[in-house]
Amino acid sequence: MQAGFGPDGGGPALHEGDGEHGGMDPERLLGRMAKELKLTDAQKKQIGVILTAEKERVAPLREKLMENRKKLHEVAEGETFNEAAVKTLAASQAGLQAELIVSRLRVQSQIRAILTPEQRELARKLHPTNQRKEQRRHRGMDK
Repeated sequence: MQAGFGPDGGGPALHEGDGEHGGMDPERLLGRMAKELKLTDAQKKQIGVILTAEKERVAPLREKLMENRKKLHEVAEGETFNEAAVKTLAASQAGLQAELIVSRLRVQSQIRAILTPEQRELARKLHPTNQRKEQRRHRGMDK
């Protein structure tokens, strides 16, 4: 989350294990956030509703990602290379990943709006993962 939660801005990831497998565990994430940021009961309730609703909303996207991944594996195991099938599946995966990115940033924005300025700042200080990831990415490009 840009202002302190998740892979895009430090803090606990909004989608634990974000990617094609699993998804976020709203209770686990909320517990981490509550402890680290000393959320009020009202904030916990609001954030819990946001996380649960978004997890349910993206579940079909995650299922489709898994289906496509299996299909890609099947195509890769085929007797001949089917470039058209690979391109179609890859384009579908890209679209689904884009939807998950939008979802993650939407949730981050909604949660950021609930946090106090002090909590947002604390989140940035507690989890400067974004900076470390950027540094690693740039070092990898320089080699």
